[in-house]
Amino acid sequence: MATIFISYRRDDTPGFAGRLEDDLSERFGDAQVFRDREIPAGSDFARHLEDQLRDAAVVLVVIGRHWLDVRDAEGRLRLDSPTDWVRREVEAALAGTTPIVPVLVGGAAMPWPDQLPDSLAPLAGRQAISLSDQHWGDDIETLSVQLCRLSPELAEHFQARHVDHRPDLLKVLRERLDEAGRAAGGAGGGGGFGRWVAGRLGKLFGAVVTLAVLYILVRALGGSQLNRMLDRVIATTVEQVRAVF
Repeated sequence: MATIFISYRRDDTPGFAGRLEDDLSERFGDAQVFRDREIPAGSDFARHLEDQLRDAAVVLVVIGRHWLDVRDAEGRLRLDSPTDWVRREVEAALAGTTPIVPVLVGGAAMPWPDQLPDSLAPLAGRQAISLSDQHWGDDIETLSVQLCRLSPELAEHFQARHVDHRPDLLKVLRERLDEAGRAAGGAGGGGGFGRWVAGRLGKLFGAVVTLAVLYILVRALGGSQLNRMLDRVIATTVEQVRAVF
C-alpha cells in the first residue's frame, strides 16, 4: 500500500504534524497517511515503524525551528544520538529509494550539511517545501500536487477523492429521468419514451465520462487556484441541475 510517512519530532512540531496529517488524509484518504500515533497497542514499536517506512511511497520530514537543537535530559543533541528515532527514520529513508521531501514549518530554514550528522547530510540536498500559516491551504495544495507526481498510486487516491461531483450529477439526472419515464409509462407512452431516455442517457454518460477525464487531467496538472476555480464551477453546475430538475 502506498503511504505518506510523516517523520517529525514531538518536541518540535507536534501541532504542525497533526495539521499536516489531517489535511493530507482529507486529500488522499486516512489509510494513505501514517504518523507514529497510529501504532497499535502491544506492537513492536521499532518493527512497526520499519515496516511503514519500507512500504511508504513518500517520506515527509517535518522540520521546525528546533528540529536541529532539541536536546535530551542530559543536555545532548538528540540528532547526535544513533538511537534517536527521528535520526533513525531519516537514515532508513535515505538508505533506500523512497522519495524524501523536507517540509519546513513555523518559519524554519533548511539545515546545512555541516549542521547534520554525516549519515543525514544528504537530506540537506533534497528540495524542500515550506508550509506557512498565512498560505497553508495553497501550500498544502502545492504539496499534494508534488506527491501525486512522485507516486502514481497516490495520484490515483487523490483523483478518486476529487471526482465526487461526477456521480452526484449523474445521480440527479438519472433520478429525474427515471421519474419522467415512469410518468410517461403510466400514460401509455412508455415504449417510445423509454427508448428516447435510453438514447439520451447514453449520450449524456459519454459526455460526462469525457468531462471527468478532462477534470482529472486539470486536477493533476493545474495549480491550486485553477483547481479551486474548477471545484466552484462544478459545484455551481450541480446546484443548477438540481434547480432545473
